[in-house]
Amino acid sequence: MAITFRANKDQALTYSEMDQNFGSYFYSSSIESTGTELVLHYTSSIEVPINQASHRISLNRGVQGGVNRRVAYYTGSSALSSSAGFIVDGTKVGINVDESTDLPLTYQLEVSGSIRASQGVLSNSDRRLKQKVRPINKASEIVSSLDGVQFQWTGKQGNNYGVIAQDIQKVLPEVVSQDNNGYLDVNYSSIIPILIEAVKDLQEEVKELKSRL
Repeated sequence: MAITFRANKDQALTYSEMDQNFGSYFYSSSIESTGTELVLHYTSSIEVPINQASHRISLNRGVQGGVNRRVAYYTGSSALSSSAGFIVDGTKVGINVDESTDLPLTYQLEVSGSIRASQGVLSNSDRRLKQKVRPINKASEIVSSLDGVQFQWTGKQGNNYGVIAQDIQKVLPEVVSQDNNGYLDVNYSSIIPILIEAVKDLQEEVKELKSRL
């Protein structure tokens, strides 16, 4: 069925008239060879796509909104110049991360700052998901080899309590990992079972001492 918008009825619009009337409402798209830009082209019935007044959308930087808060796509091929924000790096997400030191991201979710959860943070622990389950031996000796410290993060104020990853690595290498930038991380939750067993060992020693009185 032909569309006619002219005085001379029953005559279909020409290609040029179609382009003139409707070309600005329809687009074709392509990805630049570098993979960093999506290009929207005005369509043309004569030549598709026609590279006139095309719109370019950066896939590298995404959408910027507000001061120091933005969405950015990190491809690894080019640096992001503005300050920290919300970063999508492939399947990984960074919140308030430092682009000069934290990219490329190592873990599925990386947060620079505190996290609050009203219902707690859960980890899989079902017995059906585990194998080679065995008791923790010499838990008290392990705990005796660990040192808790008070410290301040470099360049920041306020006291914090924790451990030094390099020291923990010597005793419990399984709970220490290294990120893509060479910094060491400690899985604090993995130390809790050792503390539980160490307290139980201490309770047994107290019972034994009381029995001698």
